[in-house]
Amino acid sequence: MSGIKIIGRGKYLPKKEVTSADLSKKFNVTEEYICKVCGIKSRWYGSAEDSLESMAYKASLDAIKNGNINCNDIDLIIVATTSSNMMMPGISYLVQSLLNIKDCMCLDILAGCNGFVNAFDIAQNYIEIGKINTALVIGVEKLSSVVNADDMSTAILFGDGAGATIITKSENNKKYYSKFKSQGQNAECLTYEIGKKLAMDGTKIYKYAVAEVPRLVNETLNEANLDIEKIDHIVLHQSNTRIMSSIAKKLKIRDNRLFSDIENVGNTFCASIPIALTEIELQEGQYLLMCGYGGGLNTGCILLGL
Repeated sequence: MSGIKIIGRGKYLPKKEVTSADLSKKFNVTEEYICKVCGIKSRWYGSAEDSLESMAYKASLDAIKNGNINCNDIDLIIVATTSSNMMMPGISYLVQSLLNIKDCMCLDILAGCNGFVNAFDIAQNYIEIGKINTALVIGVEKLSSVVNADDMSTAILFGDGAGATIITKSENNKKYYSKFKSQGQNAECLTYEIGKKLAMDGTKIYKYAVAEVPRLVNETLNEANLDIEKIDHIVLHQSNTRIMSSIAKKLKIRDNRLFSDIENVGNTFCASIPIALTEIELQEGQYLLMCGYGGGLNTGCILLGL
């Protein structure tokens, strides 16, 4: 196995900042209460011009610039999102058009909050079997358009944004392990139907994430024969601080290894992990662990040697 490497990372956040101070007035609670419940001080809402494809495109341009690559070197564009109201064409095709890439494979996936991790793993598999060399993997959401603005339990959590990661084949042997588990029997915990609003049972999601994520992480680490202390960067889906702290406590993760930007970004579903990746200094020889969880219900874990 030759492995893969990350060569570009990019993000886009809309300009409209919605603070917890703003929402505290709307819901007649204190800003401190909101921050205590979810750990979020700011989230960002897209304007009418911030379509899913435009946000994905801007994040992709950032990743392409940072990766110093030519657009036409990209063989696969794969987009993970849950907030699209358009079934066809997929967002990936619109991004291909905006980037003016003449010939590549495009694919959208619907896998809940874990979508980016699923998409990353699909791209890795295509690279590993030799179908492609370079993939643009995007997570993008416009949750402000699907959240019930009068439901405090969801309105305080979710924001908009896009993150993009470019991966390519590595000639060096690098560790790569992935595990995924789904529980469709509990799908009603987190739902969104086109034309309706997102609905979530926060208590059930919390119990699911705190039980399943540590189990899947430990299974992945055992397969790789690595201890959690050997992992340099741990990036969980930025759901809320209560869930993330409980997972970290179960896994005995030291604070400096668990990355969090939820305070200033909010929960952006599929975009949360790729946005977070742009804030981390990744170095060759390190280990990166990514873990998503949420709608489906769906959990995924990837361990990558950098």
